Amino acid sequence: MTASVGVVGLGRMGLPMVAALKRAGFTVSSYDRSPEARAATAGSVDTLADVTGDIVILMLPNSAIVEAVLTDPEFTALRRGVVVVDMSSSEPSSTRALGERLAEAGIDYLDAPVSGGVARAESASLTIMAGGSSSTLERARPVLEAMGTITHVGDLGAGHAVKACNNVLVGVTLLAAVEVLEIVRSFGVDPAVAFDVINSSTGRSWSSEHKVPTFVLSEEYRSGFGFGLLTKDMGIAVGLADELGVEHALLDSATTMWRRAGEELPTDADHTSIAEWVAGQSRSLAGGAA
Repeated sequence: MTASVGVVGLGRMGLPMVAALKRAGFTVSSYDRSPEARAATAGSVDTLADVTGDIVILMLPNSAIVEAVLTDPEFTALRRGVVVVDMSSSEPSSTRALGERLAEAGIDYLDAPVSGGVARAESASLTIMAGGSSSTLERARPVLEAMGTITHVGDLGAGHAVKACNNVLVGVTLLAAVEVLEIVRSFGVDPAVAFDVINSSTGRSWSSEHKVPTFVLSEEYRSGFGFGLLTKDMGIAVGLADELGVEHALLDSATTMWRRAGEELPTDADHTSIAEWVAGQSRSLAGGAA
């Protein structure tokens, strides 16, 4: 077992991941730029340069912040021979470029984004999509297995590509589900009954089976995954399709709608709040028709 792990990023996902690593017996050195997050986490250090570990995990909001960390001379200078694992939802092209840069510094790089949200981070049952060389993955495997189940999806950047594609599907299916909710509700059908039928039929999805009943029909809108984070991931998928010259009209249209909604919803909105925005759009249309 690798004795020590460094973790950079102590947000909603980073905190339970640190807890899972500690339960598995790892010594964890963690850092977050927020003093409050550091104060709330045992084993935290005061500067990025103080993070130690044979494996260093990043769990950060976006590629720009990942790049800032990995190009910080204080961070890279002390880490020749370590494996850095980016478990954030980052841009695949950035990941590949960073991998080349880190290789020159003698640092192995792996991308290993996750799916499952806070609940599965807490239960250490995340789905982990790893991209990179097999040898690098094997070095990091004991650490990653303490947090979930790993699938090696391809070369460096492939994990981030698959994660973006997963999340653009989340956005498309959730948007479709809440539009359907407004159709059945407007026609006078009880949405809970309608979705019971849908969820035993061929139109079901994770969004219809879990997110609509749990967070939308309950009007809780508290899944733990931010609206802006999902929209960012959808944009990564659409951008990747643009780079590759792949048809993506549906994904592009859905992403445009999510961005419109994001401009009107609070900055801290949960992604399930797309249902509130769609309901508002429906009321506007009904008022105009009247």
